[in-house]
Amino acid sequence: MKKILLIVAAGAIGLMAYALTNSRPVSAWNVNIDTNLSVSPAVISFATVFPGEINFRPLNINLSQNFIRSSIHDDVEYRILQKTKPREDSASERAYCAENPNDYERCYPSLCPYLSKEPDGQPANDTGVPAFHDPSAPTSIALGRLAKSENDTDDHWVIDLHSPCFRGQCDQRNEVPPEYQLDPSLNGELFGCDLVVEVTNVSYVSAPTRTQGFWKTRTAFTSRIFQDYLGGTMNVGSGSHIRTITNLTGNRQSRLFGAYYASIPKKTNNSNRLAIDQARMRLLQQLVTAKLNCAAFGCSASIQTLITNADSAYATGTVASMDALAGQLDAYNNSGDPIPIPASLQPIGSSTPSQSSQRANKVFWNNP
Repeated sequence: MKKILLIVAAGAIGLMAYALTNSRPVSAWNVNIDTNLSVSPAVISFATVFPGEINFRPLNINLSQNFIRSSIHDDVEYRILQKTKPREDSASERAYCAENPNDYERCYPSLCPYLSKEPDGQPANDTGVPAFHDPSAPTSIALGRLAKSENDTDDHWVIDLHSPCFRGQCDQRNEVPPEYQLDPSLNGELFGCDLVVEVTNVSYVSAPTRTQGFWKTRTAFTSRIFQDYLGGTMNVGSGSHIRTITNLTGNRQSRLFGAYYASIPKKTNNSNRLAIDQARMRLLQQLVTAKLNCAAFGCSASIQTLITNADSAYATGTVASMDALAGQLDAYNNSGDPIPIPASLQPIGSSTPSQSSQRANKVFWNNP
């Protein structure tokens, strides 16, 4: 998960404010930006606060320009976490304060419980958090979503600081719950809180795909997908012209890898293929690749129709029709190549082209 850590003096998104009576300019440091989002401002300032005050500041979270220009991305889900602020900002000190939040020698007293996160409600796909909450509770995590497909590329949050009071010094309205009234010994201390904007999910317009170069060289991964998702067999063609592909182990036994490693212009005896069979071999490689992609990652109804048409052309089509469909399948097989393979299908393993080549049954494809 990618994080945008905005560390500012005065509290969340990096806020650190003098509690209650003092004022201090605030500033931000160590801002790490996730490439999917942009966040502004980098500094949220509550320069002067007094007991019982409510102070409002804007926080804008937007899809980045790179994300908006991307043709494969659609939406981002994120959350706004709260962390104890260390007095010296570093990864080790942040980790220390997460475990030892009451060590005020190294960590600021927490302002986090007093910060609310209010979404803009346009559209109503974000979840805010009111003030006076346990920062470590799951219900204290604000949730947001931005989606190009919904014309929702900007979230305009409001960060509210509900200034606490010290026990025995709160006004008669008692708007601060007793459990959130401060120990008087903290009077005059500088309080702090970090907000962390963390990307939890990125969705894509289309599913992942991989090219024939990937499938032919990832021997173990291809074999696993072929067995687990296709049951160990695949048919290409239709009607009376069908070829059944298997993936037997051992040298020169796999029709699956043979489809990739068999020569397009020549048979294994070095004789030339007919032009129609050369076209059939070109289509075969893209067709097998497309079927592997659909099995592993899923594909749309239009791609399934394209595959059906390619099967028919493989059986009875002309050179021109087979080459045209091979080109369309090639475009599909390349379309989702930048999209990560889901974690559920990992590990991918390393490229082992020599192993795939050794297993390839090329003789079978002398008669495609």
